[in-house]
Amino acid sequence: MTDFQTIIGRWLQVDPTQVQMVTDGVNKNLRAMVDHQDVFFRFSPASLHSKSDLEAEAAALKKLYSMGVPCCEIVEVDGRQIWGPVKVNEVEYNALVNRAIVGSSLAPVPSDAKAFGRSLGQLHQVSADLPIPRNVSTRKKRVDPVLQTVLHDLTELANTFEVNPEAEVGICHGDAWLGNAIMRENTAVLFDFEFMKFEALAYDIATFIWALRADNNEEEDQTFRSFVRGYREECNKEFSEGELKNGLLRKEINNIEFLCENVAMSREVKVATARFARDTIDFVLSDEFSRFRWV
Repeated sequence: MTDFQTIIGRWLQVDPTQVQMVTDGVNKNLRAMVDHQDVFFRFSPASLHSKSDLEAEAAALKKLYSMGVPCCEIVEVDGRQIWGPVKVNEVEYNALVNRAIVGSSLAPVPSDAKAFGRSLGQLHQVSADLPIPRNVSTRKKRVDPVLQTVLHDLTELANTFEVNPEAEVGICHGDAWLGNAIMRENTAVLFDFEFMKFEALAYDIATFIWALRADNNEEEDQTFRSFVRGYREECNKEFSEGELKNGLLRKEINNIEFLCENVAMSREVKVATARFARDTIDFVLSDEFSRFRWV
Protein backbone atom coordinates (compact mmCIF):
# COMPACT_ATOMS: atom_id res chain seq x y z
CA MET A 1 0.00 0.00 0.00
CA THR A 2 1.45 3.38 -1.01
CA ASP A 3 0.65 6.85 0.29
CA PHE A 4 -0.86 7.69 -3.11
CA GLN A 5 -3.32 4.79 -2.93
CA THR A 6 -4.32 5.95 0.54
CA ILE A 7 -4.79 9.53 -0.70
CA ILE A 8 -7.05 8.48 -3.57
CA GLY A 9 -9.00 6.24 -1.21
CA ARG A 10 -9.54 9.20 1.10
CA TRP A 11 -10.42 11.59 -1.74
CA LEU A 12 -12.91 9.24 -3.37
CA GLN A 13 -14.06 7.44 -0.22
CA VAL A 14 -13.16 4.07 -1.70
CA ASP A 15 -11.15 1.13 -0.40
CA PRO A 16 -7.48 2.07 -1.12
CA THR A 17 -6.64 -1.58 -1.71
CA GLN A 18 -8.85 -1.33 -4.82
CA VAL A 19 -6.69 1.52 -6.18
CA GLN A 20 -3.97 0.20 -8.49
CA MET A 21 -0.49 1.71 -8.61
CA VAL A 22 0.39 1.52 -12.33
CA THR A 23 3.75 3.31 -12.50
CA ASP A 24 5.89 4.68 -9.69
CA GLY A 25 8.40 7.02 -11.34
CA VAL A 26 8.78 10.79 -11.10
CA ASN A 27 5.07 10.88 -11.90
CA LYS A 28 2.81 8.44 -10.06
CA ASN A 29 0.05 6.87 -12.16
CA LEU A 30 -2.82 5.17 -10.39
CA ARG A 31 -6.05 3.59 -11.61
CA ALA A 32 -9.38 3.44 -9.81
CA MET A 33 -13.07 2.85 -10.39
CA VAL A 34 -15.29 5.71 -9.26
CA ASP A 35 -18.94 6.36 -10.11
CA HIS A 36 -18.73 3.54 -12.68
CA GLN A 37 -15.83 5.32 -14.39
CA ASP A 38 -12.43 3.66 -14.93
CA VAL A 39 -9.99 6.54 -14.41
CA PHE A 40 -6.30 7.33 -14.16
CA PHE A 41 -4.80 9.81 -11.73
CA ARG A 42 -1.40 11.15 -12.79
CA PHE A 43 0.34 12.71 -9.80
CA SER A 44 3.04 15.19 -10.89
CA PRO A 45 5.45 17.02 -8.56
CA ALA A 46 4.58 20.70 -8.46
CA SER A 47 8.27 21.44 -9.10
CA LEU A 48 7.88 19.72 -12.50
CA HIS A 49 4.33 20.78 -13.40
CA SER A 50 2.41 23.42 -11.47
CA LYS A 51 -1.32 23.19 -10.96
CA SER A 52 -1.80 25.83 -13.68
CA ASP A 53 0.35 23.67 -16.02
CA LEU A 54 -2.01 20.74 -15.46
CA GLU A 55 -5.04 22.96 -16.01
CA ALA A 56 -3.59 24.12 -19.34
CA GLU A 57 -2.78 20.52 -20.31
CA ALA A 58 -6.33 19.45 -19.46
CA ALA A 59 -7.84 22.29 -21.51
CA ALA A 60 -5.64 21.45 -24.51
CA LEU A 61 -6.47 17.74 -24.32
CA LYS A 62 -10.20 18.42 -24.10
CA LYS A 63 -10.00 20.48 -27.28
CA LEU A 64 -7.86 17.87 -29.09
CA TYR A 65 -10.28 15.10 -28.04
CA SER A 66 -13.26 17.12 -29.29
CA MET A 67 -11.51 17.50 -32.66
CA GLY A 68 -11.15 13.74 -33.05
CA VAL A 69 -7.43 13.46 -32.31
CA PRO A 70 -6.80 9.97 -30.86
CA CYS A 71 -5.76 11.05 -27.38
CA CYS A 72 -6.69 10.40 -23.76
CA GLU A 73 -9.96 11.85 -22.52
CA ILE A 74 -9.97 14.25 -19.58
CA VAL A 75 -12.79 13.53 -17.15
CA GLU A 76 -14.12 15.10 -13.99
CA VAL A 77 -14.51 13.28 -10.72
CA ASP A 78 -16.81 15.04 -8.27
CA GLY A 79 -16.67 18.07 -10.55
CA ARG A 80 -12.86 18.27 -10.60
CA GLN A 81 -10.33 17.33 -13.28
CA ILE A 82 -7.31 18.47 -11.20
CA TRP A 83 -6.87 17.26 -7.63
CA GLY A 84 -4.45 18.48 -5.00
CA PRO A 85 -2.18 19.81 -3.85
CA VAL A 86 -1.08 17.08 -1.49
CA LYS A 87 2.31 16.45 0.13
CA VAL A 88 4.05 13.08 0.20
CA ASN A 89 7.51 12.86 1.76
CA GLU A 90 7.74 16.68 1.70
CA VAL A 91 7.08 16.77 -2.06
CA GLU A 92 3.98 18.60 -3.26
CA TYR A 93 1.90 16.89 -5.95
CA ASN A 94 -1.15 17.69 -8.06
CA ALA A 95 -3.12 15.05 -9.97
CA LEU A 96 -4.66 15.15 -13.45
CA VAL A 97 -7.59 12.79 -14.13
CA ASN A 98 -8.29 11.08 -17.44
CA ARG A 99 -10.38 8.12 -18.51
CA ALA A 100 -8.48 4.83 -18.60
CA ILE A 101 -7.63 3.71 -22.13
CA VAL A 102 -8.66 0.08 -22.43
CA GLY A 103 -6.42 -1.75 -24.89
CA SER A 104 -2.92 -3.16 -25.27
CA SER A 105 0.56 -1.68 -25.05
CA LEU A 106 2.36 -0.93 -28.29
CA ALA A 107 5.48 -2.92 -29.20
CA PRO A 108 8.45 -1.77 -31.32
CA VAL A 109 7.20 -3.65 -34.38
CA PRO A 110 6.25 -2.26 -37.81
CA SER A 111 2.46 -2.66 -37.44
CA ASP A 112 2.30 -0.80 -34.12
CA ALA A 113 4.73 1.87 -35.37
CA LYS A 114 2.50 2.51 -38.39
CA ALA A 115 -0.54 2.99 -36.15
CA PHE A 116 1.48 5.32 -33.90
CA GLY A 117 2.64 7.29 -36.95
CA ARG A 118 -0.97 7.77 -38.08
CA SER A 119 -2.00 9.11 -34.69
CA LEU A 120 0.99 11.43 -34.41
CA GLY A 121 0.29 12.67 -37.94
CA GLN A 122 -3.27 13.53 -36.90
CA LEU A 123 -1.93 15.51 -33.94
CA HIS A 124 0.57 17.36 -36.15
CA GLN A 125 -2.22 18.36 -38.54
CA VAL A 126 -4.02 20.33 -35.83
CA SER A 127 -3.74 24.09 -36.25
CA ALA A 128 -5.99 25.15 -33.39
CA ASP A 129 -4.79 27.68 -30.84
CA LEU A 130 -4.21 25.69 -27.66
CA PRO A 131 -3.07 26.85 -24.20
CA ILE A 132 0.39 25.25 -24.45
CA PRO A 133 3.92 26.69 -24.12
CA ARG A 134 5.39 28.36 -27.19
CA ASN A 135 8.86 29.00 -25.78
CA VAL A 136 11.33 26.76 -24.03
CA SER A 137 12.15 27.84 -20.49
CA THR A 138 15.37 29.84 -20.18
CA ARG A 139 15.82 28.91 -16.53
CA LYS A 140 19.30 27.55 -15.93
CA LYS A 141 19.08 23.83 -15.17
CA ARG A 142 21.09 22.02 -12.53
CA VAL A 143 23.37 19.52 -14.25
CA ASP A 144 25.46 16.93 -12.46
CA PRO A 145 29.24 17.41 -12.94
CA VAL A 146 29.52 13.90 -14.44
CA LEU A 147 27.22 15.03 -17.28
CA GLN A 148 28.33 18.63 -17.78
CA THR A 149 30.95 17.94 -20.47
CA VAL A 150 28.73 15.77 -22.64
CA LEU A 151 25.85 18.24 -22.23
CA HIS A 152 28.13 21.03 -23.48
CA ASP A 153 29.17 18.93 -26.47
CA LEU A 154 25.54 18.08 -27.29
CA THR A 155 24.59 21.76 -27.18
CA GLU A 156 27.53 22.83 -29.34
CA LEU A 157 26.75 20.19 -31.94
CA ALA A 158 23.01 20.94 -31.97
CA ASN A 159 23.81 24.58 -32.75
CA THR A 160 25.70 23.52 -35.90
CA PHE A 161 22.49 22.18 -37.44
CA GLU A 162 20.58 25.26 -38.43
CA VAL A 163 16.84 24.91 -38.39
CA ASN A 164 15.09 26.64 -41.27
CA PRO A 165 12.89 29.45 -39.87
CA GLU A 166 10.21 28.15 -42.23
CA ALA A 167 10.48 24.65 -40.76
CA GLU A 168 7.24 22.88 -39.89
CA VAL A 169 6.07 23.99 -36.45
CA GLY A 170 2.94 23.07 -34.60
CA ILE A 171 1.61 21.07 -31.66
CA CYS A 172 4.26 18.62 -30.45
CA HIS A 173 3.39 15.73 -28.17
CA GLY A 174 6.75 16.31 -26.50
CA ASP A 175 7.50 12.66 -25.65
CA ALA A 176 6.45 10.77 -28.78
CA TRP A 177 7.43 7.15 -28.30
CA LEU A 178 5.50 3.89 -28.46
CA GLY A 179 5.23 3.66 -24.67
CA ASN A 180 2.97 6.71 -24.65
CA ALA A 181 0.11 5.14 -26.59
CA ILE A 182 -2.36 2.30 -26.13
CA MET A 183 -3.74 0.27 -29.04
CA ARG A 184 -7.53 0.39 -28.96
CA GLU A 185 -9.53 -0.99 -31.86
CA ASN A 186 -6.55 -0.69 -34.24
CA THR A 187 -5.93 2.94 -33.25
CA ALA A 188 -2.93 4.13 -31.23
CA VAL A 189 -4.46 6.37 -28.57
CA LEU A 190 -1.87 8.89 -27.38
CA PHE A 191 -1.46 9.83 -23.74
CA ASP A 192 1.06 11.44 -21.37
CA PHE A 193 1.05 14.92 -22.92
CA GLU A 194 2.88 16.52 -19.99
CA PHE A 195 5.60 17.96 -22.28
CA MET A 196 3.22 19.09 -25.03
CA LYS A 197 4.38 22.33 -26.63
CA PHE A 198 4.26 24.44 -29.76
CA GLU A 199 7.53 24.02 -31.62
CA ALA A 200 9.33 22.34 -34.54
CA LEU A 201 7.45 19.11 -35.29
CA ALA A 202 10.75 17.41 -36.15
CA TYR A 203 11.30 17.11 -32.39
CA ASP A 204 8.56 14.47 -32.12
CA ILE A 205 10.01 12.52 -35.06
CA ALA A 206 13.48 12.69 -33.51
CA THR A 207 12.09 11.50 -30.17
CA PHE A 208 10.65 8.45 -31.91
CA ILE A 209 14.10 7.73 -33.42
CA TRP A 210 15.78 8.27 -30.02
CA ALA A 211 13.46 5.77 -28.34
CA LEU A 212 13.97 3.17 -31.08
CA ARG A 213 17.73 3.40 -30.59
CA ALA A 214 17.40 3.14 -26.82
CA ASP A 215 15.37 -0.05 -27.28
CA ASN A 216 18.13 -1.73 -29.37
CA ASN A 217 15.43 -2.95 -31.73
CA GLU A 218 16.70 -5.35 -34.40
CA GLU A 219 13.83 -4.27 -36.67
CA GLU A 220 14.39 -0.54 -36.16
CA ASP A 221 14.80 0.20 -39.90
CA GLN A 222 11.51 -1.51 -40.79
CA THR A 223 9.83 -0.07 -37.72
CA PHE A 224 10.86 3.47 -38.63
CA ARG A 225 9.82 3.07 -42.27
CA SER A 226 6.39 1.82 -41.13
CA PHE A 227 6.10 4.76 -38.75
CA VAL A 228 6.80 7.13 -41.65
CA ARG A 229 4.22 5.41 -43.87
CA GLY A 230 1.58 5.70 -41.16
CA TYR A 231 2.44 9.35 -40.52
CA ARG A 232 2.20 10.20 -44.22
CA GLU A 233 -1.27 8.69 -44.44
CA GLU A 234 -2.43 11.55 -42.22
CA CYS A 235 0.12 14.32 -42.68
CA ASN A 236 2.23 15.41 -45.66
CA LYS A 237 4.88 17.40 -43.77
CA GLU A 238 8.55 16.96 -44.67
CA PHE A 239 11.61 17.05 -42.40
CA SER A 240 15.22 17.68 -43.41
CA GLU A 241 18.11 15.64 -42.09
CA GLY A 242 19.41 18.73 -40.28
CA GLU A 243 16.07 19.23 -38.52
CA LEU A 244 15.99 15.61 -37.37
CA LYS A 245 19.59 15.72 -36.15
CA ASN A 246 18.94 18.93 -34.26
CA GLY A 247 15.80 17.39 -32.74
CA LEU A 248 17.63 14.23 -31.71
CA LEU A 249 20.36 16.18 -29.96
CA ARG A 250 17.82 18.40 -28.19
CA LYS A 251 15.95 15.29 -27.04
CA GLU A 252 19.19 14.01 -25.52
CA ILE A 253 19.80 17.38 -23.85
CA ASN A 254 16.26 17.42 -22.44
CA ASN A 255 16.66 13.86 -21.16
CA ILE A 256 19.84 14.74 -19.26
CA GLU A 257 18.31 17.89 -17.79
CA PHE A 258 15.17 16.03 -16.75
CA LEU A 259 17.16 13.29 -15.01
CA CYS A 260 19.38 15.78 -13.21
CA GLU A 261 16.41 17.85 -12.03
CA ASN A 262 14.06 15.05 -11.02
CA VAL A 263 15.86 11.74 -10.40
CA ALA A 264 18.36 10.75 -7.71
CA MET A 265 20.89 8.95 -9.93
CA SER A 266 23.64 6.64 -8.78
CA ARG A 267 27.10 7.18 -10.26
CA GLU A 268 26.57 4.09 -12.42
CA VAL A 269 23.39 5.59 -13.90
CA LYS A 270 25.12 8.91 -14.52
CA VAL A 271 27.98 7.20 -16.34
CA ALA A 272 25.56 5.10 -18.40
CA THR A 273 23.58 8.26 -19.28
CA ALA A 274 26.77 10.00 -20.40
CA ARG A 275 27.77 6.98 -22.47
CA PHE A 276 24.41 6.87 -24.26
CA ALA A 277 24.66 10.62 -24.94
CA ARG A 278 28.11 10.08 -26.48
CA ASP A 279 26.63 7.34 -28.62
CA THR A 280 23.98 9.80 -29.80
CA ILE A 281 26.68 12.30 -30.81
CA ASP A 282 28.57 9.59 -32.70
CA PHE A 283 25.34 8.46 -34.36
CA VAL A 284 24.46 11.96 -35.56
CA LEU A 285 27.95 12.40 -37.03
CA SER A 286 27.99 9.01 -38.74
CA ASP A 287 26.66 7.80 -42.08
CA GLU A 288 24.38 5.48 -40.10
CA PHE A 289 21.96 8.35 -39.55
CA SER A 290 21.02 8.19 -43.23
CA ARG A 291 18.85 5.15 -42.36
CA PHE A 292 16.44 7.57 -40.72
CA ARG A 293 16.13 10.11 -43.50
CA TRP A 294 12.60 11.31 -44.12
CA VAL A 295 12.18 9.68 -47.52
